[in-house]
Amino acid sequence: MEFKDTVSKRHSVRDFKDQPVSKSDLTEIIKLAQRAPSWVNSQPWKVYVASGQTLQTIKDIYVEREDEKGDPDFPVMHREDWSAETQANMKQWRHEIVHHFATFNEAHEKMSSASTNLYHAPTIIFLTIPKNSSLWSIFDIGSFAQTLMLAAKDKGLDTIPTYNSVRFPEVIRQEMDIPDDESLVIGISIGYPKNATINTYKSKRESIENILNFKD
Repeated sequence: MEFKDTVSKRHSVRDFKDQPVSKSDLTEIIKLAQRAPSWVNSQPWKVYVASGQTLQTIKDIYVEREDEKGDPDFPVMHREDWSAETQANMKQWRHEIVHHFATFNEAHEKMSSASTNLYHAPTIIFLTIPKNSSLWSIFDIGSFAQTLMLAAKDKGLDTIPTYNSVRFPEVIRQEMDIPDDESLVIGISIGYPKNATINTYKSKRESIENILNFKD
C-alpha cells in the first residue's frame, strides 16, 4: 500500500470480527513501530499483548465494573476545561456520530456497547512507559503508537486507541503482569473489522488553513 493511502485509510474501528491476529503479524508490526523516534534514543516503551482467555478475563471484569469511575495512571481533564477549539472539534464529532446512525438512541446504544465490551477486539496492545520517565516520553510513546497503527493498517488490520481500555490499570497490571514502576499509557485494540455501520464512520479533519502557519 502506498504510504499516503495507509495514512488516509487508517481510522478508528469500533467493532471487530472474532478472528485472531497471528503472533507473527503482531511481532512484525511492533518491530516496525520500534523505528519510531525517541529522546536520545531512550526507547521508553514496553508492549504487552492481550488475547485469548487473558483478554476475555479483562473484558469480563470491565463489563462488571461498567458503572464505576475509572482511575487511570494519567489524569483525565473534564472536557469543559479543554480549549475552545478542541471543544468545538469534539462537539462536531459527537454531532456527526449521532447523525451517522438512524436515531440518537441507536447511536448511543451502539457506541456505549462497543466501548463497554472493548470493541469486541480479539487483541489489545497495551503500551507503558517507566513511571520515572521524562514528560517528553509522552511524545515518544505517541510516536510509537502511531507508527504501530500505520504498520497495522499496511497489513490490512484496523485499530483504535482508547482511554477506556486503561481506565482500570490495576486490572491490566494484574492480568498482564505489568510491574508497578510502569505507567499504563494506552490500549490499542487491533483486528479485522466487521461489516457494520459503526465502522463506516470516519471523522473529519480541521481545514489545513486553520492549523497551518507560514512565516518567511
